[in-house]
Amino acid sequence: MGPFDFLQYEYFGNTIQNYLVAAGIFLLFVFGSIVLHFLIKNIFGKLAEKTATKIDDTIVEILNKIVVFMLILAGIYFALEALVMPQNIWEVIEKIIQVIVILKIIQGITMLVDSIIENYLAKYLAHKGHFDVQLTKLISRIINIAIWIIGISLILRVFNYDITAIITGLGIGGLAIALAAQDTLGNFFSSVAIIADKPFKIGDIIKFGAYEGTITDIGMRTTRIETYFGTQIAVPNSELAKSVVENLSKRKSRRCDGKIGLVYDTSTTQVKKAMKIIKDTLKANKETTDDFRVNFTQFGDHALMLEFTYYVINPDDYSFYLKTVNNINLEIKQEFTKEGIRIAFPTQTIHLSRENTK
Repeated sequence: MGPFDFLQYEYFGNTIQNYLVAAGIFLLFVFGSIVLHFLIKNIFGKLAEKTATKIDDTIVEILNKIVVFMLILAGIYFALEALVMPQNIWEVIEKIIQVIVILKIIQGITMLVDSIIENYLAKYLAHKGHFDVQLTKLISRIINIAIWIIGISLILRVFNYDITAIITGLGIGGLAIALAAQDTLGNFFSSVAIIADKPFKIGDIIKFGAYEGTITDIGMRTTRIETYFGTQIAVPNSELAKSVVENLSKRKSRRCDGKIGLVYDTSTTQVKKAMKIIKDTLKANKETTDDFRVNFTQFGDHALMLEFTYYVINPDDYSFYLKTVNNINLEIKQEFTKEGIRIAFPTQTIHLSRENTK
């Protein structure tokens, strides 16, 4: 018995020698991937950093993420090929590896497409004076969807599905699909209308119904709005397209409306004094514009109503707006207290009379 006869011992249909050969093949490819990663990072990566274009940086990233992974995957494939296994299991393994290869290729193509659109199409549109972030994002998403459709069709071919039959079936059931997806299609065409009409863009502050916030993304189905409370809401594009949307970013200042009720026994002199206090406060405040109004508007149910309107500068900063309103209100309250002007609250006075009865 020779010293290496143990290599012929079989476990699960393969000898130890087969397992060692498979392991050696896999380790060889792993070593190759390590060398390739080193070359990409330290040679190609540094060369790409010295150039002004960004496309080579994307190619380096694709090589690092996709090609290195594919090399390891090839090692797994050839290592398994060195082993003896049932044909049906090998066929499943082959299909899985093919699917992974297709997915990684799609990932690389979409990364390249995004880079080309971001660094070349966007610059071309900017040069022509038609640059629009939403437009480039929409084009990128449409192309990526088309790439993924092609990729999915290739994956279906791997599993021996008849693509022609599937397309025919979709044609027959096209009406039902269109009816089921009418909301999605409506949102998509609404997003195109929003991008074309440009009532707002990413970064604008809008007011829509009860919501107010900053546009963070205009997608193919929804528009995402970040509110002042730190939450994010997603509004279907079809609702935005058919509703009244107030673009607050177009304004130069932020309007604030205030009301103060004075008790009914306030004299005319004191009412005039109260109005002067409000006017002087607004005029002296450096965070407001010179355009303000103060009026004695009505005899309310419980108070003599003074209404005032003013405009706060720096309209996009909500914290600044709240701080300004806070300071103005505190100053008005302080001056009212100093002058003895009483602010009303809901009260009722009931007068009872006693009639003489005989």
